[in-house]
Amino acid sequence: MRKTGKRIIAVLIISTFMISSLCGFTTYPGLGTAYYESELDIFDDAIYKEFISGSASNGLQHSHYVEADTEEGRIIPFVFNGEVRGTYSVGAMIKYAEEQGYKVIAAVNGDIYDTSSGTPKGLVIHDGNIVTSGYDPDRVFAFDEDGRADMLPAKLEFRVSGTIENTYEVQVPVEVPVEVPVEVPDQVIEGENPETTGEAISEEIVSEPQTEIIYETRYETEYETEELPWDAKIDFFNVPHGGANGLHLFNRHYSTSTKTSGTCAEVVIECDDIQLKVNDSIKGIVKSVNPETNNTAVTDNTVVLSTVKGSATYEMLTKLKVGSEIEISVTDPDDCGLEDVKECLGIYYSLVENGRNVTTTGYANPRTALGIKRDGSIVLFELDGRQASVSKGLNLSEVADALIDMGCITAVNLDGGGSSVMYVRQPGKDAVASRQSKPSGGSERQVANALLLVYKESASQDIEQLNVYPELSFVMPGATVSLETYASNRLFEKVKDFDGSQVSYSVDDDYGYIDENGVFTASDKTGTFEVRADYKSSYGKTTINIIDDITITPSVSKLTLEAGESRDINAEASIGENGAKIDVSSEDALFTWSCDDNIGTIDENGLFTATTSAIGSNTGNIYIEYNEEKVIIPVTVGAYIVEFTDTYGHWAKDYIGTLAGMNILNGIGDNMFNPEGSLTRAQFIAMLAKMTSGVDVSLSESAGFTDVPDYEWYYGYVNWGYENGIVNGMGDGTFAPNDSITREQMAVMLCNYSRSIGFMLPQIKEGVTFTDYNMISPWALDYVLTTAGAGVINGFDTGDFQPQGVATRAQAATVIYKMCEIKGML
Repeated sequence: MRKTGKRIIAVLIISTFMISSLCGFTTYPGLGTAYYESELDIFDDAIYKEFISGSASNGLQHSHYVEADTEEGRIIPFVFNGEVRGTYSVGAMIKYAEEQGYKVIAAVNGDIYDTSSGTPKGLVIHDGNIVTSGYDPDRVFAFDEDGRADMLPAKLEFRVSGTIENTYEVQVPVEVPVEVPVEVPDQVIEGENPETTGEAISEEIVSEPQTEIIYETRYETEYETEELPWDAKIDFFNVPHGGANGLHLFNRHYSTSTKTSGTCAEVVIECDDIQLKVNDSIKGIVKSVNPETNNTAVTDNTVVLSTVKGSATYEMLTKLKVGSEIEISVTDPDDCGLEDVKECLGIYYSLVENGRNVTTTGYANPRTALGIKRDGSIVLFELDGRQASVSKGLNLSEVADALIDMGCITAVNLDGGGSSVMYVRQPGKDAVASRQSKPSGGSERQVANALLLVYKESASQDIEQLNVYPELSFVMPGATVSLETYASNRLFEKVKDFDGSQVSYSVDDDYGYIDENGVFTASDKTGTFEVRADYKSSYGKTTINIIDDITITPSVSKLTLEAGESRDINAEASIGENGAKIDVSSEDALFTWSCDDNIGTIDENGLFTATTSAIGSNTGNIYIEYNEEKVIIPVTVGAYIVEFTDTYGHWAKDYIGTLAGMNILNGIGDNMFNPEGSLTRAQFIAMLAKMTSGVDVSLSESAGFTDVPDYEWYYGYVNWGYENGIVNGMGDGTFAPNDSITREQMAVMLCNYSRSIGFMLPQIKEGVTFTDYNMISPWALDYVLTTAGAGVINGFDTGDFQPQGVATRAQAATVIYKMCEIKGML
């Protein structure tokens, strides 16, 4: 990794690249041809790159790349360690780290997670302390104390040992007194009769019953308790209960309680230290044993053992002795090196091992990845996706190929899709790292964890260097570009009290001139060059490319307006192919403007004024030209409004009639529109296509949907929608063209359509919410809020949105009409 003179080298690399770009841009595996490639030093031994590229097979790709040396000790890997049961935006994680005294230079989202609980899939360690075992740990991207990165197996073993009280029955002999009868014989008394002559007599005396006491041995059941050692495997650490019915351990990293439900046994253990480390143990005292309970509190000095009733460990847990000592240990049984790990997070897939691509293809999606280069430096990689006008995304194998080409010998895939995000602190410009990527859902998703690159050094506010933005610009001959200059100290931190008005600029006169405010005006000479900014003894540079081989994009693709009405049309210039579109600074006066005489007039700045002599409806074109590039805008003056029989008095009558007059929507026959009838998915995608100028749906390749045969009227429209990333189908190879479109499906298609044409829906409403917010499908939530925020699809007077409700034909017409208004077509 370059360690001295990096800023100058980086600029020279860009300059050399751009010069060579006149006859061909650099092509990268997977990403395609990079039409925009910038490089910026963000710290000593850390650079940030941005690529905008395109390829015939993968279309537009927008990627972000940070390379850093963490082994030097100045840049510290930091895995976010918030509550396991919480989810956070990466921006919030950066704020947390800054509050802890760290300064963040870059960050990406981390491991995949269970969306219902926020629990990450893999093992997480922060500062040597285990945060969670993860619900399905496999391998981790890990850093040791010296900042050395590696991919390691995550096969830890958690165990608990303690004392249980075992109660058992004992048969005790007891001598019991028993009274038994004693047999006494009757007595016979013989003698003489005194009253007689002395003859002999005999008398029998009956004895009284008698008893005696004897002792019998009998056995009674008594219960005795014995203390026995107990040892068991802990199945999960800081993971919510699931179907495995295992033994769980919780500490304060998890949450303020176990968040369990149903019938559980939960044992509270008081500990002086609740932090678990690899190949180490903690000890505590059993504070309470709680059978048939749930959701036990977890504090800063307690850990809780928990399992569900009926599990293999439930009975043993209920027998733990209150007041006895417990030991909880963690071992690395296969000696994988986890004992030396200071920071780690789980991975989703391995992409590159020993410099070889080891993954399968998969689908094109936004991606986040980490890599290790041969010199030990690490790579943070983020690729936007699922946004036709921003980036389409790549499959896993293509990402692996790109990272191998960038020098990675090891690379792993993290959570992607709507979770993918990258933050970078731009030197001098940002006080705190800012988001560079564009999340596919339109807003940043809350995720389980992230990898941050931080430092703890301090420095004075002395200016070390100037930072000129944009770091790379494209401009048409005769156009202008505004440069802004910021100052940074030796740690690339923003110098707060810098007076930018004192900066002086210099440039080769052959390419144009720059004023004291940093506004550069290009000459007619094309080529790549540098602009230098100076302030006292500090300086900075930026690169500009004057280019005249451009593509023209007008601010409207179709125009419908009344006689005598005016409309200011703007034109943008860009470069790039295969979906890649790099803005080129331009001015309307640099283009040649004209229009057909029958529709009106247009001046040199694109101000069109419709004719006042239109009879009925006049149609024609506006033309914009530069060099050999020419675009045409169809125009209708005096719009024809269709009057349907069944829309008289309907609230959407004007919307329906106007769109029908523009051939964007059709009736159902017999001059009927059926405004309250449902609209199909195919009909809505056809409306979007008809709203777009220059679309020939017959040229779109087959999307391959099994229920969209080539003989149906909607065949071309569905293919066009799929080709432009507007629709993806139902996930089973079908499109369901004749199904009624739901309101949330309509929102998704509208957002995707806007991105496909490079149009950002303006957000005119803040804090939009609905009473049935929780009923909106997760995949549609961001899209619903975006369209509602733009005022295109609103909720009902009752406060709900009815996301799964079927959209009527009148509602759909209203939505399309509002889109036409926002786009300037009406």
